[in-house]
Amino acid sequence: MIGEFRASPGGGGAMSVSEIERGLARLRANDDGTLGARASVLNLIVVTDEESAEGVTRVINELSGRYPSRALVMISDPEEERTNLEIGLSVFCSTRGGGGARVCAEGVTLHVEGPPAKHLESLAGPLLIPDLPVFLWYPNGDIPASPRCDGMAALAGRIVLDTGAADDPEASLRAVAELVGDEETPAVGDLQWAALSPWRSLITELFAPPERAGELEKIRQVEVQYAPDAGSRALLFAGWLSSCLGWRPGSASRTEDGGRELVFSGPSGEVTVRLTPNTSDAALRRARLLCDGGLTFEVSRHREATDARSCVLRGDEIVGERTVHLGPSDVGAFLGEELRLVGRDEVYEAALRRAVEILLDL
Repeated sequence: MIGEFRASPGGGGAMSVSEIERGLARLRANDDGTLGARASVLNLIVVTDEESAEGVTRVINELSGRYPSRALVMISDPEEERTNLEIGLSVFCSTRGGGGARVCAEGVTLHVEGPPAKHLESLAGPLLIPDLPVFLWYPNGDIPASPRCDGMAALAGRIVLDTGAADDPEASLRAVAELVGDEETPAVGDLQWAALSPWRSLITELFAPPERAGELEKIRQVEVQYAPDAGSRALLFAGWLSSCLGWRPGSASRTEDGGRELVFSGPSGEVTVRLTPNTSDAALRRARLLCDGGLTFEVSRHREATDARSCVLRGDEIVGERTVHLGPSDVGAFLGEELRLVGRDEVYEAALRRAVEILLDL
């Protein structure tokens, strides 16, 4: 998106809410003294570290055309002994429509060190625009505690996580499942689940023709190839398939190549799912579903290309094939998927619960 980024010069110390509002208004000012319209449709709170802050800000600016927000980027270090608070203000403005109306998304960056970093909600809460949904994004794999104990989680209507960015993605999936299971927790999303959206759509479309619907009950083997750092994505994929198709977990074991072999009991027989890591640049390289009767359904992607190939084979013969443009495959695209949602995603939650059941058997 083409627009203009403006920021207040230098970093500032503590500022009152009214001072922050006036500072943002000055940044929205046009050359003729009029104010660019605030375009925010949501509040986005980001809890991150110094290393990731620049990339986070870039993603927010790139999304501002579709999801303009008041973004609060909280760079926190609660372990620092000294207390320090620095505030930076920015706006990203663009011109819309034939009339040349200028609209602006707003950003507030807070560097918080020491004891105040343990109570970020007291800083974030007063800066939220009333009556707009509040999204809380943890881009680095962190998982908040229940809203019973975590004031930041209590502010949010939707929490967006990234289990793939965690040091231990499997432990992260378990922690997210525990969080989702708490009745006080708002809606939760995972960028790894958002990344599966095109794969789920393509798999579903392969079985959409009436003459193929019956093949779902004939699936006997599933093969998934994934990059070594996309283990949580592969587990969520397996969780989605098994929960949607009514497969009950049986046994699970690790393979010599670091993958997993999962055995399920389906409505009409046993189903084996093999999750295999490989050296492909694509987070998910291929998903192949083999059915009794000789049909194979496959979706594949080379590297992180913007195209995917879906096909149906009878033995080695291709009986149906198409290539689909998927668009970008990056954090911004996945976050955009999550910002479209406000309520709970029951399909995701079922896939998550099943993925954790699988982990319990390993």
